[in-house]
This record gives sequence, C-alpha cells and structure tokens, in this order.
Amino acid sequence: MKASIWTGLFLFVLGVVLAMAQLWLAPWSPGTFLKIELTVAAALLVVIVVFYIVRESREDDATRSGNRLDE
Repeated sequence: MKASIWTGLFLFVLGVVLAMAQLWLAPWSPGTFLKIELTVAAALLVVIVVFYIVRESREDDATRSGNRLDE
C-alpha cells in the first residue's frame, strides 16, 4: 500500500511542477503541454484505481478466510 501512496504523490507533484514550469517558463507548446498533463493524469488515475482494487481484493480475501477480527 505504501507504494501506491508514494507513486500517487509523485505523480501529483510531477503534474504540479510541470504546470508551474509551463506557467513561468513555457518550455512546451500548449498542445504538447496538454498531452503531457493528460498523460500524467491518466497515470495517476491508473495508480489510484489499480491499488484500490488490490486493497479491496485483499480485504475481501481476509474477510472470507476468517483472518479478520470482528469489530
């Protein structure tokens, strides 16, 4: 789970840094910048969805196997 948090945080910060660079330095054309930001956003979405599914699957397996304490 820690990997998903760090990967998601990295992608979010990367998106912000790229946006700030485009705002102040404009190293890319608007079209190229949009493609870069959409790629970073898609990667962030994939990380969130995949690791959410993995977490839910692990919790479901623990619940079904009886290894989880009743609360």
